[in-house]
Amino acid sequence: MDVPTRWNSTFLMLDSALPLKEAFGRLEQIDRNYKLNPSEDEWKVAYIVHDCLKKFYDATNHFSGNSFPTSNVFFPDICKLQLKLKEWENSDHYFIRNMAGPMKEKFEKYWDECCLVLAIAVVFDPRFKLALVEYNYNAIYGENAKKYVVRVRSAIVDLFVEYGGELNPSFGYACGSDVEESNFSGADKESDDISDDMFSNFDKCIGDN
Repeated sequence: MDVPTRWNSTFLMLDSALPLKEAFGRLEQIDRNYKLNPSEDEWKVAYIVHDCLKKFYDATNHFSGNSFPTSNVFFPDICKLQLKLKEWENSDHYFIRNMAGPMKEKFEKYWDECCLVLAIAVVFDPRFKLALVEYNYNAIYGENAKKYVVRVRSAIVDLFVEYGGELNPSFGYACGSDVEESNFSGADKESDDISDDMFSNFDKCIGDN
């Protein structure tokens, strides 16, 4: 059954119903009492909404799978959802725009509480370090990305000091200043045409630099 506050249940409902489109039409022909067959326009809406919600379904399956991936692994998924919501807010379809507003409001609450911790976990991953955070933050925040990257750097420094580390004088909080020099601004251009495979875009961006 559809549960309005659970996006995955809505996706699963549509995923089950869409392959039966012809069966609904056939039922309407043979059963005079059946009056609920969606119109062609309603089927088109269902297909579009289904494709949008599949992004959330795939991401949440990744989060909650049996392998229990760590936060550094699903950080790109979270960022991709953030970008998709921004994209849907400007959709040509009014029903997608109407859907995106409440979804983004709920998502932002989660993002505000967790984005810093998720970003720190990514920095600790030697495969990505700060580069993946910079790439995604540039795509999400655009010109304001620098202050969010500096926030991550500062949090890592605080964490290091708290655990008894000694900072190299050349590494202090001023290390955030080199964010300006980091050449990940290409991600801003990517945000208008978001690929489903963000790692491919990230690898391309790194390769170009």
